[in-house]
Amino acid sequence: MGNLGFWEIVALAVLALMIFGPERLPEMARNVGKAVSTFRREATSTLDELKRQADLEDIRGVADEFRTTAAELKKTSALTGPMASPARPRSTRPPTVSAETSAPFDPDAT
Repeated sequence: MGNLGFWEIVALAVLALMIFGPERLPEMARNVGKAVSTFRREATSTLDELKRQADLEDIRGVADEFRTTAAELKKTSALTGPMASPARPRSTRPPTVSAETSAPFDPDAT
């Protein structure tokens, strides 16, 4: 179907005027306008909903990949010793600080 030109639209308007008459033609044009408006609104709403669903599916896919990667990292973790356990060993000795020792000094830092 091609685009309608000026003369085709004029011919359709004259034909509609002859078929439906001048009394019913404005009401029919109004009803067609409302139907087209409703159709456009519904189409826009449907497209927006499809776009939102596509974005949600992308986010869900990324989240699933993240979970899979995190699970694989947990399985292949090679840490051993005190750093691998969540509980840290506590030192039994108190820290040694004396009043005679001064804090470290870095002359290049000033």
